[in-house]
Amino acid sequence: MILGTHIYPATGAAAERLRHALDGWALLSGVRLINLQFADDPSPVVHPAFETRAVLRHDSRSVTGASGPRKPIVRELLDHLVDAAVESGAPYAGFSNADILMSRKAISRVRDGGDEAVVFSRMDIDATGTPRGEFFSGQDTLFVRPDAYRNVRRRLRAYVVGEMPWDVVYTSILLTHVRTSLVNRGDDCRHVFHETIWVDSPFARHAWRLAHQDWTYVARWYRYYYGAKEMRARGAPAADEDALRNSVFGPLTAGERVRHAYRSLRYRYR
Repeated sequence: MILGTHIYPATGAAAERLRHALDGWALLSGVRLINLQFADDPSPVVHPAFETRAVLRHDSRSVTGASGPRKPIVRELLDHLVDAAVESGAPYAGFSNADILMSRKAISRVRDGGDEAVVFSRMDIDATGTPRGEFFSGQDTLFVRPDAYRNVRRRLRAYVVGEMPWDVVYTSILLTHVRTSLVNRGDDCRHVFHETIWVDSPFARHAWRLAHQDWTYVARWYRYYYGAKEMRARGAPAADEDALRNSVFGPLTAGERVRHAYRSLRYRYR
């Protein structure tokens, strides 16, 4: 299967987190690794285990009109990874943030599960590897079959990678429209905890305009999340949480479709 990311410039502790994570990806079997970079970058960041493709033509500055760090657009990343999967006949295209510690168990879960998409939350750990808890309010990694992606691609807006709330919106869309497994228990994907860097982002206005357009999916996610959070607090079994998720992420109702169309137009240019 295809597993890709955008390897970004980093220094200090951030560079060490990336190196450790990506070196681990290189040990995964049955995975073709792709590093997507900007087409006009004269000195892209590379890793010897990854095929580097300088194909990205949009970024956080051109799409939002705001000044700030140059970041890819999630939908464009997925477009190219899905294309690579089709080219090679791979059953899945996967994207993950570059600092995620990907396990063999995660790859096996995707390969053996038979779902159209699999989305992973992460287990935060400290620098010693000690678990800090499951971060199930967001997601860092997803795999999708090319046909399933193309069926939902028109619903995916141009969110900036590493910015809220692209992950919960895309997860909600996949759970609603594609046969998707959400893995948010355990440590299939781990992440060394660090302070968030998207707070007060120059791209926040763009992100939340898109989120207002996608509020039907945002609302679905938080109906599930707050219910699941309460269940975990009282020690309810995982089966109860699965039942809640299935009840929330059924087909869109007629009312939801109308409200989604209205919001898509109302917030299009704000």
